[in-house]
Amino acid sequence: MSLENYDFDGFVINLYVDEQGDWLAHFQEMPNISAFGDSPQEALEELKVTWEMVKEDYEEKQQEIPTSIHKKQLSKFIK
Repeated sequence: MSLENYDFDGFVINLYVDEQGDWLAHFQEMPNISAFGDSPQEALEELKVTWEMVKEDYEEKQQEIPTSIHKKQLSKFIK
């Protein structure tokens, strides 16, 4: 499985399987942003949709979209 097809803006994604065999994907830095699926790919696809909805909500409220700590650290070196 490759994460190349997913753009999570530099956030670290945790992927787990629960006791029932369902997969959970969530942002390590924001665990309240999560999604479930029957497979790892399905959980990631659902998380992708969820993340887009979260960003839209921030934009509608004219709030700054959270930035990954990893992306912030890299931006110090890229000018």
